[in-house]
Amino acid sequence: MKKLLWKKRITTVLFLVFIFIFSIINARKELPILVEKIQTFDFKEFGINDLISQINTTINENVAGRYGFIDAYGYMQKVLDKHEESNFEVVKDTEGKLHYTYFTDKADDTSEVTGRVHNYAKQIEGKSKLLVVLPPEKYIKGHTQFPTGIPYAMTNETADNYVSQLKAYDIPCLDLREGLLNSGIDLSNAFFTTDHHWKIETAFWAASEFCSWMNDTYGEHIDEDGYYSDLSNYNQITYKNIFLGSMGRKTGRYYAGADDFTLIYPAFPTNYKMTNTIDDSLEYGGRFEEALVATPVLRSSDKPFDTDIYMAYLYGNPAFTHIENLDNEDGLNICLIKDSFAVPFAAFTSLRCHTIDMIDPRYYEGDYVDAVMGNDYDYVIVMISPQDLVEEFFPFGVEKD
Repeated sequence: MKKLLWKKRITTVLFLVFIFIFSIINARKELPILVEKIQTFDFKEFGINDLISQINTTINENVAGRYGFIDAYGYMQKVLDKHEESNFEVVKDTEGKLHYTYFTDKADDTSEVTGRVHNYAKQIEGKSKLLVVLPPEKYIKGHTQFPTGIPYAMTNETADNYVSQLKAYDIPCLDLREGLLNSGIDLSNAFFTTDHHWKIETAFWAASEFCSWMNDTYGEHIDEDGYYSDLSNYNQITYKNIFLGSMGRKTGRYYAGADDFTLIYPAFPTNYKMTNTIDDSLEYGGRFEEALVATPVLRSSDKPFDTDIYMAYLYGNPAFTHIENLDNEDGLNICLIKDSFAVPFAAFTSLRCHTIDMIDPRYYEGDYVDAVMGNDYDYVIVMISPQDLVEEFFPFGVEKD
């Protein structure tokens, strides 16, 4: 009995010593970051509640050994065969792929966002044609399955509402969910396991599908010989177990593993220049892989928690990006109002175009009508994925009171 009591006392002391030492290490790591956060906080624009929220986020994101704790927790969830984490924020399907989800009993109403698309189409009518491209959803109808008890956010049903309402407004829409089912792509391999985005190979297919649809729908003559759609004309480099997507960074490396990432770029000569709002004074130029691929991102592959490899194409999601294909001056001029699904899609589509301008509604602060009226776009394309069919991504075409 005395031995058991001493064991408990020793365990308690060791635990308290660990907490004490860890607190000192953590305080030394976080204190300078917190001081900087407070010193740079804009007290004129934001209130004390915002400061408290930012401090809380900063503390949580900079805990000493944070990634080790995430990995350990994720590993325990895997050992316990758990199919959800963080109160169902991230769930695992029967193939082991991760998804964002939430509990709901009905699809979202998309009448407001489709109304805005319709209004915007009328605002730019006569200057440019507006059309919609809908990327596929990671939860693929007829293929993806969730274990019993895992909620489904009805994202596809929301997308169905969106497509049907666009049709009622007579707005052309390419629904890539349908094309994916008949594409010949292995549906188990169309999306990353640890991220909500499609794989680069799937985005490459989508760019080809889009150009074929443009030819059929608008009588364009884009890549009619299929040269740019032929993967044998491209270099492919696969980086093994390099990528932790947005969901993988929440669950750790051991819950669902890490993804491979395939970089696809032309084997034929190309000549580009690109600018974006990350740095207005900087112009990227040269071959496709020199101008449109962020090689520093790929070189950071030893930091999977801190690096979003998917953003290697086009440097991710600046508010505005301008891409010019100097070898195709007779190609189309396109404006893409988009979310992150469009990033690799735009890179591959640019091979068939002269210019592509990309606007990210989350960060762009300019006037959407002026953006079109001040340029000579052949088409304005709204490309927002099913999970993002919310008003935040449709700040244009808003009816004024």
